[in-house]
Amino acid sequence: MASANCTPYHELFADPSSHPASVSVFALLYALIFVLGLVGNVGLILVTAKHRSLQSCQNIFIVNLAVSDVILCLLSIPLTPVTHILKQWYFGALLCRVVGATQAIGMFIGSFSLCAIAVDRYFRLVVAPGRPLRRDHAIRITWSLWIVSILVTLPYVYHMKLKSYRDQNICGEFCTEEWPSVDSKRFYTFFVLLVQFVIPFTIMTFCYRAVFAFLRKRAHSRLSSIAQQANLLYVLAATAGGDSQQHKDQLSHLIEQKRRVAHQKRRVTLILVSMVVIFGLTALPHNVANLVNEYDQEYFLMELGGVDFSYLFMLFAHCMAMTCCVANPVLYAFLNPEFRELVLGSVKWAPRFVSRSFQPPTQSSPI
Repeated sequence: MASANCTPYHELFADPSSHPASVSVFALLYALIFVLGLVGNVGLILVTAKHRSLQSCQNIFIVNLAVSDVILCLLSIPLTPVTHILKQWYFGALLCRVVGATQAIGMFIGSFSLCAIAVDRYFRLVVAPGRPLRRDHAIRITWSLWIVSILVTLPYVYHMKLKSYRDQNICGEFCTEEWPSVDSKRFYTFFVLLVQFVIPFTIMTFCYRAVFAFLRKRAHSRLSSIAQQANLLYVLAATAGGDSQQHKDQLSHLIEQKRRVAHQKRRVTLILVSMVVIFGLTALPHNVANLVNEYDQEYFLMELGGVDFSYLFMLFAHCMAMTCCVANPVLYAFLNPEFRELVLGSVKWAPRFVSRSFQPPTQSSPI
């Protein structure tokens, strides 16, 4: 609140992030992400807990991912935009550290869980198809991911401080980092970029590339086998002196199989590429924004025509990062026919034709 002796930061240093148009656009975007992300991830957790058939090793990692997304929905989505727009922390010194720590842990858990899912699929499909990961091992890995996430967050939490600028005629308190030197803060920013984006992105790219190659080879083998069977039918039909109804039915069945395999191949390709691309598009801008913020202390890169766009850029990058809360449950759960059918079956008001339209195929995707 402004007084005779001080002025709020966002009034003293006005920037595009606090413009009514920007506030309206980001309020709508964050509201959509919050509702869709919270409903999708909470629904994923509840349905998995209710149905034992979904409690597989891989789904343990997917539920862990959903938990991290719920944390971000409840803390990061409501609080971060407010602090970026008003440049003010309203929640006290204790929550400055607690909320900051919880948000950071949620971000790391999300990236690590995506890695665990990719590695699990790689080993389950490519390396050791007949030896799936045991459930107790998946639980231990999940606990390890949480421990590592907490450890890499500790330096950030330790240096979080609630700072007041009243002595500089600026009203309000600010939850910010105070490191012993600029170099130490930059080192940690690079460390976060490496651990939260570069390493997970590299692992996901490698694993899904190998999975894609394996599935493409298997689909090619199935298509070749179908083509050979079709050629054999043509030869038999020609030898018999004409097409019998049985040959026609068998040929129609093979053509349908070929169409189904080709459709599944396109679907799997799209899903695998989307998993890597969406992670890159959501995680990279936020890390780049943090890196630029560390090195562009004078806002040379973020200033255009004397106007500071740094907060607007940070808002956009954070909004992009939070879209993972909506994309993750869709990519990793709702595209699974069994999961989708159980969700629709548990929604009592869903029209019957909607449920019927999502019947699982006879051969679901192995990913």
